[in-house]
Amino acid sequence: MHDEKHLLQLIAEGDEEAFSTLFYTYLGPLQPFIMKLTHSATDTEEVIQETFIRLWVGRDRLTQVRSLNAWIFTIAANECYKYLKKRNSRENGLSGLAEAGTGDGEELSTFHTLQLKEIHRLIAEAVHLLPERRRRIYQMSRDEGMKIPEIAAALHLSPNTVKNTLVISLGFIRKYLADKGHPY
Repeated sequence: MHDEKHLLQLIAEGDEEAFSTLFYTYLGPLQPFIMKLTHSATDTEEVIQETFIRLWVGRDRLTQVRSLNAWIFTIAANECYKYLKKRNSRENGLSGLAEAGTGDGEELSTFHTLQLKEIHRLIAEAVHLLPERRRRIYQMSRDEGMKIPEIAAALHLSPNTVKNTLVISLGFIRKYLADKGHPY
């Protein structure tokens, strides 16, 4: 536990080597968990990438995490839900994760599904409150799946400007969720 706290402190301070240790520690356990939900190696890689991006962007809060394992798996489940929702919307207009299933006859609990839907509703509210440029950059990244260099090129901005704008937007969304009783 002490080593975990120390690792989280180092990551919160921006230590990339410590983050790499965290990544390789959790990559193995996350892969089957996410694969069970996505049924696709490519989708699993995408969700894992988004999970760890989110962890890195939110690293300033790592020192407050009580259960690293639970926190990482919650982030992964939320990123998976978001990814599957986006994929299903593209494929056939469905927006619910319940129809995606898990392949083993298991389904997310109704409570968990409702909780995720509420969080996503609040995220949509927070995104709507962002200034226009921040909202557009956030939507290009999260809704359209564009990478930072692609957004930068499309909007004639530097990649650092896009990255910083995303960090600010995510911070605002996190605060909005926390203010609404959903600390992230």
